Amino acid sequence: MKSQLLCFPCTVRTAYDIATKATDDKNLQYRIVEETTRWLIDHPNLSELNPAAIHTRAFRISTRISGNPDPFRHLKKFSNEMAMKVLPVLEREIKKMESFKDRFRFAVLGAICGNAIDFEVENYAFSLENIEPFLLNCLKGEFAIDETARLMEILLESKKVLYLLDNAGEIVFDKFLIKLIADHYPVTVWAAVKSRSILNDATMEDATQIGLGEVASVITTGSDHIGLKLDESSKDFLEHLRNADLIIAKGQGHLESIQEVIISKPIAYILRAKCILIAKELGVPHHGNVVKVVS
Repeated sequence: MKSQLLCFPCTVRTAYDIATKATDDKNLQYRIVEETTRWLIDHPNLSELNPAAIHTRAFRISTRISGNPDPFRHLKKFSNEMAMKVLPVLEREIKKMESFKDRFRFAVLGAICGNAIDFEVENYAFSLENIEPFLLNCLKGEFAIDETARLMEILLESKKVLYLLDNAGEIVFDKFLIKLIADHYPVTVWAAVKSRSILNDATMEDATQIGLGEVASVITTGSDHIGLKLDESSKDFLEHLRNADLIIAKGQGHLESIQEVIISKPIAYILRAKCILIAKELGVPHHGNVVKVVS
């Protein structure tokens, strides 16, 4: 997905938000926003980059200037804690369902609702303090794109699943879905987190905090790039990518950055369309719940 005009002011706002989280030094905050803006202006082919790449650059500028490698660390930990507190809501509701199809769709919807835990999307705000009422309401929602049946078919044909994780907090609901998959299908699930901090994306520290290793083999991408950037990924991760029968890609960053032709694997995108550009790209309402399979 190529960047669009709205991505530019969004990136400047993101740079400001990262800067204020990274440091209290006003001079450093100014330098971060100024350098990000200058880079946007001076880049010769900015419209050829995807939004994930642009925001990754803004984050790297911020951490370099501020000296703070993980400005979202406290927020990520708090996100995980709050998500684990409301997880019993999903566990209680799924027990009421008789068919596996209904349980699977419910777990997928829960993972999508978890994707709402995001803090760097233009014209979008999420309150962790109100996560329980949000979750209860979200779980009553519908799918704007519902290809869960196709996802279930591919899972029956698969042996190895590579699950690309997105945000901290959200990964609690991903764990819930992964457990259901691992318990029902004869597959091995490998869950990939970022190698180093990037916004509020999940890292190995977050995976350890929520016990993700209880349901999947946890690996890193070898990179701190939003979404997926193959030329920054580790050889180990690329080997898992080559050997996977199915890729489950969570969040907008993966939709923005993955090139299906290059990967040439069935990919199930699971996300909430929080960005109006993503919603337009998919042809769904803003905040629409999406399960889209590309194969």
